[in-house]
Amino acid sequence: MNLVLGAVETSAAGSVGQKLKPIKEPVVKLPASAGGKWVVGVWMHPGMFGADKEEAMKKMGETLDEYVKAGINTVIMLVKDTSGYVFYDSEIGAKSPCYDWDFFGVFLEEARKRNLSVHPWFCAFPESALVGKVREHSEWLIVDPGREMVRTVNPALPEVRAYEISLMVELVKKYGLDWVHLDYIRFPCEPTEPYFSHDAKTLQLFKEETGIDFNALKARDSGNSYWNAWLNWNRDQVTRFVRELKEELVKVAGAEDKVKISAAVFPDPDNARVLIGQDWTTWGKQGLVDMLCPMLYTNDTAMFDQLTRRAVAIGKAGDEVAEGRGSGHDGSIRAKAEIENVLFQRTSSSFGPNTSLIENISLVGDTSFAEDLSFNKQGRLN
Repeated sequence: MNLVLGAVETSAAGSVGQKLKPIKEPVVKLPASAGGKWVVGVWMHPGMFGADKEEAMKKMGETLDEYVKAGINTVIMLVKDTSGYVFYDSEIGAKSPCYDWDFFGVFLEEARKRNLSVHPWFCAFPESALVGKVREHSEWLIVDPGREMVRTVNPALPEVRAYEISLMVELVKKYGLDWVHLDYIRFPCEPTEPYFSHDAKTLQLFKEETGIDFNALKARDSGNSYWNAWLNWNRDQVTRFVRELKEELVKVAGAEDKVKISAAVFPDPDNARVLIGQDWTTWGKQGLVDMLCPMLYTNDTAMFDQLTRRAVAIGKAGDEVAEGRGSGHDGSIRAKAEIENVLFQRTSSSFGPNTSLIENISLVGDTSFAEDLSFNKQGRLN
């Protein structure tokens, strides 16, 4: 497996075209076995460059050149945000009104000039602006127990899954991509968890598949086996989305030319599968995704250690595991301290004899991360 460590999301106010300053190698050095190819990446978004095409292209060139100098070889670019707008020329989705040009097409061209791998980043189910087809189909929105609609579409509905997948397939076909990156691939976590839809069609689908009348449930807690069936059924709808996407991407690329899926997921797999319907353990075991990115936003090193070990164990099925960081997030820590801590864990006897886990470590970060670390052509820390 490949283990990808240290993801830091770039904020809207992140530095663009900033000179990246390498520092000395961390105290804990990589073992000789860590000689495989590294995946060094960064999450990016159109707001980093602005809406003016000429100025944006200039900033793109400067930023990507600096990333390449820092050893970055993978960029994860936002193509559909939580508003529901897309940042490419789409015949299906609602294009962002801020761009009268093909932002993603231009960015992709610049990235490919520099031999960078590109993951188009989709915020799957949030649709806060209610634009395009979502405005035409308000019945797609999640309905809370009080019968109020939420500005997130409901993955339990086949029409919703088909729409969101159609955007991803359209993009892959149009630009000849080999990755799709999923974010918000879950039910909402606010204002409470779980937050599944109580609309009439969802409850009917649940009844048809399980034989259970949700409205007849009295005890709605984990002591009720029917309530547990409700939790499990909603979880399975998100997994169904991932599986259906996988199947459609196979149709596009064919068996010989695989389009891979990476997914940003919540840190604790057990809680995620129950509270937000995100069963990323199953996704990994069944080969539905190729790279898992658990968002480990914490400066608690003991907690980081615990969650890292669990993610690595899940990733043994063959997936890459990219552990997410968030600069600017509450509880985030500096990259150098993170890497020193992780490398120590990987080379310590407490991790057990199976030290092959470190053979393909990868680092994912933004400009603030690259300020702290640089890499040579062999993928080792300078």
